[in-house]
Amino acid sequence: MKFISLITMIMSTAVLSGVVTAQDPNNKPCTQYETYGCATLQGYNYGNPYLYYCSELYFVEVSKKCSCPTCCNVINGGNEANGGSITCT
Repeated sequence: MKFISLITMIMSTAVLSGVVTAQDPNNKPCTQYETYGCATLQGYNYGNPYLYYCSELYFVEVSKKCSCPTCCNVINGGNEANGGSITCT
């Protein structure tokens, strides 16, 4: 009985740690799934923006680190079907 409880605790911890690492460097979930965006975080990527993708589970996945403060631009969530575009150099 104690063995099963220990396994359950270990598995729960593993699942929760996976959720935390899937979030963005700001440690917040995104709000519009299946879209791209730009964000900055002091101390991350030398203060330059990064391009991210918001997955269907509202997790932020960093797609690319941009090279200058004005090098990231996303229009209409990056969705080309809606006239969107992505720039990150």
